[in-house]
Amino acid sequence: MIAPTVDRRSRHWRPRSYRGQDGAVSGHVELRHLRAFVAVAEELHFSRAAKRLHMVQQSLSAQIQQLEEELGVRLFVRTTRKVELSDAGRVLLAHAHSILDAVSTACEQTRRASSGEAGQLAISYTPTVAAETLPLLVKELHRRHPAVALQMCEMWQAESVDAVKTGRFDIGLARCPMLDADLEYLSMREEPLGVVLGSRHPLAAQDPVPLAHLAYATLAIWPRALSPGFYDQVLGVFRSHGFAGRIQEFEYLSSGVFHSDPAAREEIARCRAFSVAFATQFDPVPDGFVWRRVDPAPMIPVHMFWRPTAGPATQNFLAVALDVAEREGWAAGPPTRRSAAVGPH
Repeated sequence: MIAPTVDRRSRHWRPRSYRGQDGAVSGHVELRHLRAFVAVAEELHFSRAAKRLHMVQQSLSAQIQQLEEELGVRLFVRTTRKVELSDAGRVLLAHAHSILDAVSTACEQTRRASSGEAGQLAISYTPTVAAETLPLLVKELHRRHPAVALQMCEMWQAESVDAVKTGRFDIGLARCPMLDADLEYLSMREEPLGVVLGSRHPLAAQDPVPLAHLAYATLAIWPRALSPGFYDQVLGVFRSHGFAGRIQEFEYLSSGVFHSDPAAREEIARCRAFSVAFATQFDPVPDGFVWRRVDPAPMIPVHMFWRPTAGPATQNFLAVALDVAEREGWAAGPPTRRSAAVGPH
């Protein structure tokens, strides 16, 4: 223990710093003492500092004394007429503001993360929702919660479902995903499915194209293993209207879908096949091709899905999705959340 050095001009200086076996001062500074120090250092007046902190002057003086004892230094030079910072006090003040600011920032960010207003959200999405649905949701989320950082990755449907189930991603967006009871989901919107034809195709001049007129054509589509729900939904509708044509699965599996697959692109351009797409999928349709509505138009839903244990950031994103869906008129009424198995429907 170090004997205190007494400044006879002040009754407040009574440091008793405790050192360990290595001779180091303990340095366990309390934040309330640091805040008290900053107030006195800025006011250079105990009475004004106490008023600023809404505390009695005696309690403030006690906190300063405890801080000085803890550090083993004199922070202020005090006389009956004035209070000044000591050399040690000036050094501490240079650090105190940044320490208190860092603590305040950490507390605020912690609170915001707990409420979903900050943090990170990982979203997986399938290629056909990338052009309109997802950008509208992201724009609104950024407007409401600018401190939420997004990580978004394009995936095929089956991979997206697995990524959310295993916790690698928080939210998935896909059309007709094959879900089970491990995930909750929201049916956000339904879009009419159309067809992509070569611009010289005999049916290219028709709009809409009767489904029956495609009964024996070749359908170029992505493999069922990648998007089983969507594949089954589309084939189910086409076959219920007499489709008996050949299926040509894409070999190049990218977000460009049909026009990124050389074989499918050539077959469609030569009017020997057709593919399926949504009006929102292309801007514009690639040269040499046209998009046409079909009659009757298959209505294909877009689902958002997540784990039941999802955190507040996910819940905030769901609230954004509901509001955007209502604003854009994506559903006849407000979409509803469900917790049940979902298959093609």
